[in-house]
Amino acid sequence: MAKKKRKFNGGFIFNLIVLAISVFLVIQFLTSENGLIDLVKSKDSFLIGWAIAGLLVFDLNMFIDAIVTMIYIRMQYKDFRLIDAVKVAFVGVFFGAITPSNTGGQPMQLFVMSKMKVNIGFGSACMTQKFIVYQYVTMAISIFAIIAKFEFFQDSFTNFWSSAFIVLGFLTQVLVTVLFLIVCYSSKVTVFLLRLIGRLLKKIKFVKEPEKKIKRLKREFIQFHKANKLISSDKKRFALIIGLVFVQVLMIMSVPFFIYLAFDMPKNAAAQGLPLGNLFDFICIQSFVLFTSNLIPLPGASGGAELAFSMYFGRYFGDKRILPAILLWRFIVYYGAMLLTAPFSYYTKGHKKEKLSEQIQLSAQLDSDPNRIPRCGFLRL
Repeated sequence: MAKKKRKFNGGFIFNLIVLAISVFLVIQFLTSENGLIDLVKSKDSFLIGWAIAGLLVFDLNMFIDAIVTMIYIRMQYKDFRLIDAVKVAFVGVFFGAITPSNTGGQPMQLFVMSKMKVNIGFGSACMTQKFIVYQYVTMAISIFAIIAKFEFFQDSFTNFWSSAFIVLGFLTQVLVTVLFLIVCYSSKVTVFLLRLIGRLLKKIKFVKEPEKKIKRLKREFIQFHKANKLISSDKKRFALIIGLVFVQVLMIMSVPFFIYLAFDMPKNAAAQGLPLGNLFDFICIQSFVLFTSNLIPLPGASGGAELAFSMYFGRYFGDKRILPAILLWRFIVYYGAMLLTAPFSYYTKGHKKEKLSEQIQLSAQLDSDPNRIPRCGFLRL
């Protein structure tokens, strides 16, 4: 009997390349000159306690994300446990980290919630709301940071390419936030946009039967708007969520300052002719890093994140420390997060087998029950 040949598609090869690059960077971080091993040995120049503190702070932000998830889901499912929310949050972190532009996190979260008997439509509305709040808080902090550190921000425009990188990153963040707000809260604008999409699809003949698909999208968006109104109806709960997300974002943005302390830079900055940084400065500057690196559509914004960190923080760490600082930062916020959350990918076991039948059942439910919350957030034409 002839053996079947294994097929390697483009996605598998792409993920393999990303994995190889990730492993190479981790090894480089550990073994290179001024890498982790050298830094730990040199106790005078590296304070590992601050590095551990930065790691714990970043990991704590993922638990806050789990608490926010629990608050959302408990609006309809009172027995939804914190441990369930941790599973959902960690699955989202892991699959978001290994997929381009963090696109794989939410679908896997919805799958895990469906196994917990949470309606996928309601779960999707909650996850979309959570994403919007996160984007809104991040954008608000970014705008505040630009105003507070305008001279520093202005100095970052060193040439055309760096300027384009910064401006496009910020505008992309604003555009994504605005579009999600429109889709979630303005049914009139959403219907208008769907009509434009429908006309475009008819002209380019991109999909079959565009009229039927647009009608289905309109029906699902109407129900989705109802779900969002339900989620936003409790002002105190909504304020609590915004507060928690604000703390979460501040934790993410404070990690570079812990790395700064780990290299004992406040003590050595003056001797090396470098500016002295503080927590407020680093939170503002890290907001620039985030909205700039988000422009890169690769897992973990690989390449763009490192470039943005070097571009903004290089003056604080100096030529000798910037490379190990970047590697330590990436280990804490990316590779370390993947290692911590990877075991939770177990809860997505069987998603390929169950996905088709689940979608068929959901479609039947939506068509038969107009009051059921749809599976928005991942609507497909």
